[in-house]
Amino acid sequence: MGEIADRALAQDKVLSALLGYWRSKRAGRAMPRRADIEPTEIPQLLPHLQLVDRVDGRYRYRLAGTAIVAAYGSELTGRFVDEIIPPPRRAVAEGHYDAVYQAKRPIFVRNKYTTTRDIDIVASRVILPLSEDGTTVSMLVMAQTFEYGAEVRAAIAGDAVLAPYSGVAEFI
Repeated sequence: MGEIADRALAQDKVLSALLGYWRSKRAGRAMPRRADIEPTEIPQLLPHLQLVDRVDGRYRYRLAGTAIVAAYGSELTGRFVDEIIPPPRRAVAEGHYDAVYQAKRPIFVRNKYTTTRDIDIVASRVILPLSEDGTTVSMLVMAQTFEYGAEVRAAIAGDAVLAPYSGVAEFI
């Protein structure tokens, strides 16, 4: 893992719990199947969980937990990313999803954005691939946590600073 992801996951019980759960469900495979993810086994994570699938080249939120809905200010379940996220931020999100689909590896992401309620949020995420055949990514499971009105006081990648619609992404 990268230095930023290591530090963040050590401090974030939700993200580290989902990553540990995902790893436990791999059963020697590169990625677990969707059927391996059993919500009743991780009830404490449900408010922070999101399932994302790709339909005809578009990403759709199959599930969005209550903490995510509260942060975004609207229900996301069943909606496509391109229906609800403005273009600059959508390009960043889709870039992260594309990276996981292509690399078939989990990624840690942290970025800052302004919600529909004009609240600045720093969102931290783990985006984890699922595969029905053990080779091709078929869906993403992710967890998100939020710091409302938070400012990132330290640089995130050498000289980089966290700015709206950008941030850091590291494979884990």
